[in-house]
Amino acid sequence: MVDFRYHLVSLVAVFIALAVGIVLGAGPLREGISDTLDEEVAQLRTERTELRNELATLTARAAAKDEALELVGGRAVAGTLSGSRVAVLTLPGADRNRVAGVEERVDEAGGSLVLRADLDDDWERAVAEDDVAALVTELSASLALPEPREGDVPTLATVVAATLAGSDQDTQVGAWLAAGDRLEEQGLLDLTWQEGPGAQITDRRPPDVLLVVGGGLGVLAQDPEDEQALAALETRLDLVDALAALELPTLVAAPGTETDPTAPSAGTDPLVVAVRDDNAVADAVSTVDNLESAAGVLAGTLGLAWELQQETGHYGLGDGAQAPVPAPPPQRLVTSPVPGDEADVTEPVPDDAATTTSP
Repeated sequence: MVDFRYHLVSLVAVFIALAVGIVLGAGPLREGISDTLDEEVAQLRTERTELRNELATLTARAAAKDEALELVGGRAVAGTLSGSRVAVLTLPGADRNRVAGVEERVDEAGGSLVLRADLDDDWERAVAEDDVAALVTELSASLALPEPREGDVPTLATVVAATLAGSDQDTQVGAWLAAGDRLEEQGLLDLTWQEGPGAQITDRRPPDVLLVVGGGLGVLAQDPEDEQALAALETRLDLVDALAALELPTLVAAPGTETDPTAPSAGTDPLVVAVRDDNAVADAVSTVDNLESAAGVLAGTLGLAWELQQETGHYGLGDGAQAPVPAPPPQRLVTSPVPGDEADVTEPVPDDAATTTSP
């Protein structure tokens, strides 16, 4: 057994050590510890002030950049979409306000916004429903559908793509317009045709180029395994792939990379990421990842113009972006302003003696 005196000595040693610590902490060591803590706190305050100043400076620079691009953007895009028929498709959850800037730039570029299309929130949830399968079968009889991204059975994505691209079977002229009406009746797609100034009738021809506006999948940033969001993403990628297969010039744009990092929608939009990661789709469809900024709006407008010349690019600040903004393409010259006339074509006007061919 351990001797009682051993316990007594141990207790005395503990109390002596405690007393020595108190004496040293209250005396010679206190001043050194206090000074060290004061210095560290002062340093942290200085760093915080410097970071706040740096943030304010960067915010001011970003605002100045956007203001400058707003001022010169109209001049940069002028004539690049002359005579072009542009359609805009907004996906479920997309911020419709983000589209206004692009629509304004399209007008300044000489393009005509002929169609606004909105996919209903039920579109992605309805993909596997029996009544939608019956609708797909019905419309497949008159539309020239592309091969689906997976499998060989027509899908709602391929039907919507064929409707937007005006892809009829040879003996079914105008079937895509009827398909649009049926999709509207089912509450899956809203189509709004725009009448030009002084137009007697609405010009319902297929668009020359399509802007797809993404958004609404920010949940994947917090939960990459969210099954519903992942299924929605796959359906959207199926649609973009089908548009590419139909050779409709298409640009996918979404806000994110210039959004407040603490916001749920911050970062590159999942659909933009998916398009860039799929080599086959990325070679045929352009993307923009910062539609919330003036730079993104400019990139989107110029990207549409390049798509008309069969030049695909990826723009913005996120991974996979090739440049913040593309260079302005050659201006387009309208040789016949008569809608529906077979001579209603456009030809690019070379810039600085550069020669290009009409798409």
